Amino acid sequence: MTTSKKQDPRAARSKRLLKKATVDILIENPDISKLTVQQITKRAELNRATFYLHFLDINDLLRQLVYDIFDNLLLETTPILQIDNKNNRDRLILFLDYFYQHRKLLAVLFEHSGFKKKLQMILKDSIVLQRVREDSDSKEIVLSMDILASSTLGIIMWWLKDGVHFSSEYIADQMIELYR
Repeated sequence: MTTSKKQDPRAARSKRLLKKATVDILIENPDISKLTVQQITKRAELNRATFYLHFLDINDLLRQLVYDIFDNLLLETTPILQIDNKNNRDRLILFLDYFYQHRKLLAVLFEHSGFKKKLQMILKDSIVLQRVREDSDSKEIVLSMDILASSTLGIIMWWLKDGVHFSSEYIADQMIELYR
């Protein structure tokens, strides 16, 4: 019989506070190179020992933060797999709403090419998987899905940087029209 070890609620709270403090600091000043443990712990109202109890260093914290974002994003990618009916339009809007809600942090992360590449790969893998299910000639789909993933990422990046005044509904409708 195996037992799963539950995380102490205090430890979970501390990690959450440290991650939130990091996000808040990066939104104010996106220069990751100037981020310090002292800034993070001061903002989180925790001590350095607590920081090092949960993370090896700042890079470890950032890595876990990005993994959290990708985990959440993977849950949200399914709406863009089929964007041709009303139900999928609603799911696409929810997907875009996720980006809008996290736009300040994502704007910081979009500055790093590794993040963009990973996000594009997630989009492409999700889109290709769905299209392969729909079409038996999957070899010809891969290139067009790479273009579709790049286009989707480009639209999202533009929207969050320059077009944030447009609603997620408007962007969803534009994407649906574009991909027909």
